[in-house]
Amino acid sequence: MHIFVVAALLALALVGLALVFLYRILAVRPNPDFAVDQCLALSLEKYRPMERLLQEDDLRFLASQPGFSPQLGRRLRSGRRRIFRGYLRNLKKDFGRVSLALQTLIVHSVEDRGDLAASLTRQRLMFAAGLLAIEARLLLHTAGIGTVDVRGLVDSLETMQSQIRLLLTPPQTAAATL
Repeated sequence: MHIFVVAALLALALVGLALVFLYRILAVRPNPDFAVDQCLALSLEKYRPMERLLQEDDLRFLASQPGFSPQLGRRLRSGRRRIFRGYLRNLKKDFGRVSLALQTLIVHSVEDRGDLAASLTRQRLMFAAGLLAIEARLLLHTAGIGTVDVRGLVDSLETMQSQIRLLLTPPQTAAATL
């Protein structure tokens, strides 16, 4: 009986932590210094090293070299996770900026853009779910299990950038196409 109560309390605590985490990710904090142009100029190439950072290829190569020790391997993996988390923090900030820019453009759009508002909400939820999955994979990576794929988060940011471009593109008139 007591084990069920403890398990239920633990499950509630985990759900509560997940909700707080999701709120922190999805909450858009206004930043007076952001500009839509900056969001469009944002290069997603700076996140490409994340795709390779936690791969095991380099570690396997180093393990085959003389002088390699398991302690050195642990330090390398730990350092790379720290660098990866730095990239991840920047990715979250950039996502927040692009998300806020898109939201602002939707609100100030001349025509009703419910489709883009729904897409923005979907992108935010997918990004939050992706972050939760990456955090779980980082925990597994700490234990020496698996690697982390960040392409989904970068793709989400790229999708939102293309939606901003779509909103900023002036509509083609019939006379302009003739």
